[in-house]
Amino acid sequence: MIRASALFRCLLCAAAAALPAAGAAVAAPAPVVAKGSRAFRLEHALTLRRFSDLEWSPDGRRLAFVATETDTAENEDNQDLWVLDAAGGSPLRLTRHPKADSSPTFSPGGDTLAFIANRGSGEDARSAVYMMSLRGGEPWPFGSEDESVTEVAWSPDGRTLAYVKLDTLPRAVRDWRKKKWDQVVEDERLQYPALWVVDVASGAKRRLTSGPRYVWYLRWSPDGRSIAFLVSPTGKPDDANLADVGIVPAGGGRLRTLGVIGAAFTWSPDGKWIALATSLDREVYVQKTDLYAVPVAGGAPRNLTAGDDLDADTPEWNVTSDTLYFHAARGASSVVAAVPLAGGGVRLAADREAQAGALVASSSGRVAWVQSQPTRPDEIWLAERPGLAGRPATALNAGIEALALGHTRAVRWTSTDGVQAEGLLLRPPGSPERGALKTLVLLHGGPYGSRYALGFQSTPQVLAARGYQIFMPNFRASGGYGTAFMVRERADWGGQDWRDVSSGVDSLVRWGLADGRRLGVFGGSYGGYLSAWAITQTRRFDAACVIAGAEDLASFYGQSDIHRYRAFEFGGFPWQTPERWARSSPSTYIEAVRTPTLILIGENDRRVPYPQAQQLYQALRDLGVPTEFVHYPREGHGLREPHHRADQLIRLLAWFDRWVR
Repeated sequence: MIRASALFRCLLCAAAAALPAAGAAVAAPAPVVAKGSRAFRLEHALTLRRFSDLEWSPDGRRLAFVATETDTAENEDNQDLWVLDAAGGSPLRLTRHPKADSSPTFSPGGDTLAFIANRGSGEDARSAVYMMSLRGGEPWPFGSEDESVTEVAWSPDGRTLAYVKLDTLPRAVRDWRKKKWDQVVEDERLQYPALWVVDVASGAKRRLTSGPRYVWYLRWSPDGRSIAFLVSPTGKPDDANLADVGIVPAGGGRLRTLGVIGAAFTWSPDGKWIALATSLDREVYVQKTDLYAVPVAGGAPRNLTAGDDLDADTPEWNVTSDTLYFHAARGASSVVAAVPLAGGGVRLAADREAQAGALVASSSGRVAWVQSQPTRPDEIWLAERPGLAGRPATALNAGIEALALGHTRAVRWTSTDGVQAEGLLLRPPGSPERGALKTLVLLHGGPYGSRYALGFQSTPQVLAARGYQIFMPNFRASGGYGTAFMVRERADWGGQDWRDVSSGVDSLVRWGLADGRRLGVFGGSYGGYLSAWAITQTRRFDAACVIAGAEDLASFYGQSDIHRYRAFEFGGFPWQTPERWARSSPSTYIEAVRTPTLILIGENDRRVPYPQAQQLYQALRDLGVPTEFVHYPREGHGLREPHHRADQLIRLLAWFDRWVR
């Protein structure tokens, strides 16, 4: 675990002390902490390490990965490279640089890493390919490029590096931008990321893709003759269903696509198949995700999970190329699923009883993944085979387990339509198993396929240390409960999903677990929308917090960077089916609101743009409802800067402390 700097801790204390001045001062309740234990605090939540870019060495003995940690002095997250030995021992940190390192890839001998880094300075500094010997020494730049490089992959024979580089921006455009002639034409893209290869020995380069194609996620074929990647005509989130898997000869030639909606994929060890979790109908934006195996030589994709009522996730192959494995969401847990290439249905193996990320397989069949549990933050886990229980291979968030943490359990209830729903209930540290507690309802984003799983929940743990019980319902549209539950009825925003939430709260109150006189509700993205919806439908909540939540869906359609999916969802554009858009908009019922509401958003949020929050704030202000509106400069959909993340959590605590007593 990373320790927050003394300055950062002082800033947290100062911010927390200043916030109550915005309203009536309220004494904060004493944290409910087991005797002799330290509480899980704000600084713990903000400084947890996160893991990505897991990459095995060719012999399967070492795993490189990226650890992201908070740099409180620079007010940003930083990414550095690490490597671990599968046989055991502590992982070794390879880089320690204030700028991000990413995309590690091993040389065939496993003694050198290539990766992406930015070691430059000034306004023209850009990310590039660097190399580093695992025998020791500092990284060195490999070649030079005129634009940023975003990812790199070493060929199986070691002779070639494949990489993605942005198109060269014309010098005239660059010079004009420096003079503030920097106007933006909507939907105009001047630079596309393209696929390149470079000969390691000579430095000779060749461009393999061109034109209006957005390329990412490079993967060499096992024989090194081809490179597969994801490709989109625009790279825009709105065009996600237009993405595909592309393949091009490593020596250059015609690009062909596999005819599937592009998603993270993996080559079979024999090089004959590409497998991915996806769907095929580009006109449908909410549908079951199946596991497909696509013949590389050509032919129809083979659906391996059509008869199984679960959503597939990114798969991995066994060493003989005849079986695929993936982590499947099953309720709030993750289970290992296996399916033969020849067909025969899914077989479920180990239940992780945790939240487990995608499997990453080595040439020997050993697998790695990122996993967390309710009282154990993210670590990297290893298993000799996918179906085995595995063991943690890192302890970079060690120390958290020794703190006083709340206890999480699954709760189930029958919703208004007779369907069973499930959620997680986090009780404060040291609290009895039963007893009615003041409760905050936390609503997840997405919503389709998202859920609250049996993983570590840092924000709820901070709130639990403050004495709050946190209820996290997996309402209609959540993943892990079958296709019918996830797909739900179209144009039903604020319908059965809200009734699932409301009936869940009713059940907790009836069971004597929640105090119906002390309730709050909050969430982000779709959870922010549903929180805004909640305060228009009931006055049972003492306080609410809407984080990046849509308020008026018709204007939201035009303002956001996502249009096609929402028009599909509501059966037409806002001018075609206006009654559906209005029926699900919190703005339609805004006059009913009396709940004190905190509104938080990033000023550069393209997904749920700033005007949505501004409109909600202005309406509540005019209605005389206690409200506070906080917007964060430079931030998009989800806050990146540590100071902003700290401020958001401090304000959330102060708001609920003030109103939920």
